[in-house]
Amino acid sequence: MKTSIRTGGKVLAASFALASCAAPGGTSVPQTTRVAYYPQCYQSVALLRQQDQQFQQTMAVNTLAGAAGGAALGALIGRDWQSALIGAAAGAVTAAAATYASARLQQQPDDELRRGTIAGDMYHDSGELQRAVVAARQADNCYSSAYNQLVAGLRSDAVQRFTEIDQGEREVGAILAEYGKKTRASVQQYEVAFDQEAQRLNTTPNQLLSEAGAPPPGSRGPAQRPAKALSQNTRQMAQNYSKLNQQVSEINQEQSTIERTANDRRNNMRALGVDVSA
Repeated sequence: MKTSIRTGGKVLAASFALASCAAPGGTSVPQTTRVAYYPQCYQSVALLRQQDQQFQQTMAVNTLAGAAGGAALGALIGRDWQSALIGAAAGAVTAAAATYASARLQQQPDDELRRGTIAGDMYHDSGELQRAVVAARQADNCYSSAYNQLVAGLRSDAVQRFTEIDQGEREVGAILAEYGKKTRASVQQYEVAFDQEAQRLNTTPNQLLSEAGAPPPGSRGPAQRPAKALSQNTRQMAQNYSKLNQQVSEINQEQSTIERTANDRRNNMRALGVDVSA
């Protein structure tokens, strides 16, 4: 027992050392918004920033799983140790993705129980992505309302007010861009695990999704009706995998929409004679 604890401590120490490295999609967006007129809008930006940081901690599972091996991996594989890391080595995404699948296999050789665990991991990440999208939309709606009020009655401090709106929107877009990098890395690790589970079921990933009544990644059509009886954990794993892919697309679309709206507003303000060159 003492040897196991000592080994786990060394793994954690090594993992913390990695925290100083920039993780794939690390939390690197500085606060660029000077809050003065719309603090209520920035509350949602701050919440989005917090969600981004929390998801960064979740992504640390890849680095820790790669650092831990053998008995230490078995002792640390639970999701509680994800928060022990804040960074992951850049360029380790592919290795980490494969490590996640093998780590889950080593932890739980029973197919049904392992698929339930993977489904739970996906569900956890899916919830975090949904909260991030909600925070981004709340910030966007708040700044949109402030912008509409500003345009309806231009004031002497219009430049300062618009600058804060513009900064807030662009900060949201920048955070979403970094968040998008993390979510793509997250899906990569699940993709490897999901493909391996499909192979063990003697089917293809898309066929497994179809059998679970879930649309394949990138599909815009409705979910297909289940064509084959699957276990509850297997069906849940496939459905959560499909939902996670859809939410990654949603985050990317939200980022593009916010950035496009910010550019349109700058052009509109110029047309109204407001200097927005700053």
